[in-house]
Amino acid sequence: MKVGVVFGVSELANPKAFEKKASEFMTKLAGEFEVVGGFFVSTKADFKEAKEEVNFNEVDAIVLYPLTGGTEGPLKEFFVYRRPVVIYGDPFNNSLAAGIELREYFRDRLVPSTLVKDFNELKAALLGYEDMRETLDKFLRMRIGLIGRISPWLINERFELPYTRISLKKFYEYYEATTDAEGWEVVEEIVGKAVEIREAQREDLIRAGRIYLAIKRILEDYRLDGFTIGCFDIVMKSKMTPCLALAMFNAQGIPAACEGELNALVGMMIARRFFDKPAFMGNIADYGDDYIILAHCTAPLIGRYIIRSHFESGTGVGVDVQLPKGKASLLKIRGRRAVVAGVEVAGQEHSDFRCRTQVRLKVEDAMDFIDGTLGNHHLLVYVDSEELADLLSELGFEVMLY
Repeated sequence: MKVGVVFGVSELANPKAFEKKASEFMTKLAGEFEVVGGFFVSTKADFKEAKEEVNFNEVDAIVLYPLTGGTEGPLKEFFVYRRPVVIYGDPFNNSLAAGIELREYFRDRLVPSTLVKDFNELKAALLGYEDMRETLDKFLRMRIGLIGRISPWLINERFELPYTRISLKKFYEYYEATTDAEGWEVVEEIVGKAVEIREAQREDLIRAGRIYLAIKRILEDYRLDGFTIGCFDIVMKSKMTPCLALAMFNAQGIPAACEGELNALVGMMIARRFFDKPAFMGNIADYGDDYIILAHCTAPLIGRYIIRSHFESGTGVGVDVQLPKGKASLLKIRGRRAVVAGVEVAGQEHSDFRCRTQVRLKVEDAMDFIDGTLGNHHLLVYVDSEELADLLSELGFEVMLY
């Protein structure tokens, strides 16, 4: 196991006073693991120098040892590597105080973080990470993107993970590089398999296909595993929608969220990476004692579907998908918190006053779930709720299971 080590020393302290302690620590750790680094950092400039000397992306875990208090600033920068962290603290010089602060910083950003204060605990924590390496790598090495901006009505959106931002200007550059013929070619089969086509016109379908191609090329060029897009800005500017493209991507195994919501995207990524299942991202449209209705204008194309327009704007292309009946889970993620409920997909709803795909879910204690959930946009995933909750806990989420 390859372990990166970094020591933190306050700018007010003399690093020489800690050289012996650091050297003994490194020697002991090197007797058990392959060790790299061993830098002293006091400032962000020191962090940048450490980056030049060691590629911490190649280590299996990082050990941060705040030898004094006041070192949280430079040590927190190692979050960018998305590697499991063990923070070693000792009872002197405010070391543990700094360690507790650092641990919460990393946990808020969903980086596994453990605080220890003796060598046996340190060794056990590192070996625990080694046992979970495959699971953690699947999660920590996700490359996600935001095309455009987060929709301004997502007032509870809080997101601390790294992501790639692609401007709408750049999106339109990719879009303009496509042709009508290419756009029709990618949706022709989808159109042919539709049960019915209602409001959407051929021109709308061509533009939806061009959106799909533009995003596909963005994913390839930016090496993204999944994305979310600020779709309403496109609707307002161009009277076209990415709903069909998102439905296609999600059916093809590429997590794709709308409205620029990154938390929903993370949930979709987890569902796909660990269970190989797509997720339906929906609004809660109604609820009662034992049911919840989800609705949205995009859904993975995993059942019979009708091609329609986008509900709110009446333009572009939306999809009405008949999602399969059966056991599933309802998931909401916000930051490091998650709520999960076991549900049963009971059937479709058909109201002209809701988004196009509408699904009725049987939920025990639905009212309690509504009272305890973390905001709008929930994911419907065809996985066991207890398995999903257990996995989320392993990944560092604080989970409430209903």
